Amino acid sequence: MGFFSRLGNKIVGGIQSASRLGKKALGTIHRVGNKIATQGEKIVSGVERIPILGQVLAPATGIVRSGIGLVKNVSALAGTGKDMIEDAEDIVRRGSQALQTGDVAGASDVLRRGKNLVGTSKNTLERAREVQREASKIASRSM
Repeated sequence: MGFFSRLGNKIVGGIQSASRLGKKALGTIHRVGNKIATQGEKIVSGVERIPILGQVLAPATGIVRSGIGLVKNVSALAGTGKDMIEDAEDIVRRGSQALQTGDVAGASDVLRRGKNLVGTSKNTLERAREVQREASKIASRSM
């Protein structure tokens, strides 16, 4: 086995480790974010149902509801990120197989899926920027 082959194997191993860690982290953010949002909505709904207290705390519960929406958005972005990592892994795996077997049709399919993933990543990045702007608005309202 040559130098470049060993180097390539080390790089691939590092990428696989990073993708496992990324999927684990994003999956946890997605799962925990959904739990927080669900429990937060239950608590806010309970407070809003109390006649006088709900009216007095209406401005605060509005901000909290905005925060819960933000948590939902971040959670959804994390889920999308996890799915994108899984798609990228599959694309790399299929691309490697297509290169080894000389499968031109398989390679063109991999290329098409890669282009779709790039489009998805651009859309996700724009959504993340929107969530960041939303977080800034919520933070400025709460101060």
